[in-house]
Amino acid sequence: MSSGYQVASVPRIRGATQIKSRTKVRPMKLTFKQKLRNWLMSDDDDYGSTITIDECSPNLSSQGFRLNIYGASGGTIVETTKYDHKHDENRNSLHIITDDKDLGEELGKIITMEQLR
Repeated sequence: MSSGYQVASVPRIRGATQIKSRTKVRPMKLTFKQKLRNWLMSDDDDYGSTITIDECSPNLSSQGFRLNIYGASGGTIVETTKYDHKHDENRNSLHIITDDKDLGEELGKIITMEQLR
């Protein structure tokens, strides 16, 4: 014992068998960036089955409007923008909701009022 260390031997258990792992080797999952790159670089021209257009349904943007919600001191400002096809102009309106009122209830009233105009 010239090194000064002793090596302890571990006794083997008699009758024990070694169990081998039976898991399948799976390939690594692709990240979103890798999937997007593979999709963009693929040579598949089969887009007909993935994109369908229903020409019998009404135009979704025909009577829509936009809500912009801004936080302000003492309440919330809601701006609505609606496009008028007849006059070819955007119609804007501002609504102020104070902190003492329920925001969800007041938004419901604003949406109902804008749809009736």
